[in-house]
Amino acid sequence: MSDLHISGIRVRFHLLFWLVMGLSLLSGYFLETITLFTIIIIHEIGHVAMARELGWRVTEVQMLPFGGVAVMEDAIASHPIDEIVVALAGPFMNTAMIFVSLLFWQTGLWTAEWTHFFMYSNALIAGFNLLPIWPLDGGRIVQALLALRTAYRTAALVSIGASSLLAAVMLGIGLFSLHLNTIMVALYLLVINTQSFLRFPFLFFRFLIEKYYRTSEHQAVHSITLEPGTTAIEASQSLRRGYYHMFIVTGKTGGIISEEQLLHALLVEHKYNQPLFRLL
Repeated sequence: MSDLHISGIRVRFHLLFWLVMGLSLLSGYFLETITLFTIIIIHEIGHVAMARELGWRVTEVQMLPFGGVAVMEDAIASHPIDEIVVALAGPFMNTAMIFVSLLFWQTGLWTAEWTHFFMYSNALIAGFNLLPIWPLDGGRIVQALLALRTAYRTAALVSIGASSLLAAVMLGIGLFSLHLNTIMVALYLLVINTQSFLRFPFLFFRFLIEKYYRTSEHQAVHSITLEPGTTAIEASQSLRRGYYHMFIVTGKTGGIISEEQLLHALLVEHKYNQPLFRLL
């Protein structure tokens, strides 16, 4: 990938992105292609602006052959509502651009044909991104909604599993209809979700680290009751996004363990298989 730095954010261009641009120039569709990528960039700007408003750190924006991805470091342990707001910011920008294109058409700045192309492109990009497949905006919203009701680990694995199934269905539809774009996008989403599943232990460890450094933030308290023989790593699998946890250990040797104590035992003392009653 080639890099470009804008306002402290690295913009990375995939090599195949330049291939797509070159092919569009040769085929006479350069203006349409550059317009599509401009729409995608504005879509990603919506995500970046909202993420920065919430205090998240945006590390880079990746421009891929068929879309863009904003990479954010603080999303994984944030409150699910914040994740939903950031996810919706991209499609919101597409909706705003549709209304702007209508204004340009009514004032005579754009032709009806170009306005139709611009509106259709924005609707297509917004609609595609709202598909409930991780890591698209819709998939992030689904995972955040699950995280409102259950532990992060459960929400993430259910979301990845469902997304893999939907990507496989999309691939089947693409193969049946011999639609190359659908096949390529479905393969990409299937690979991404497979990688996410295989890398989930790393993602979960990253979640724990972010939780550890967020312990000083003001968060609603969520209590969890566990058996004294439950190990530290098993207890960590009950952690939810956007909450500070208090673990109530039952039994004669029971007591209360704070989220900070549990995470310190895991991340600093490496007491993964230590029973909770020994952490009291």
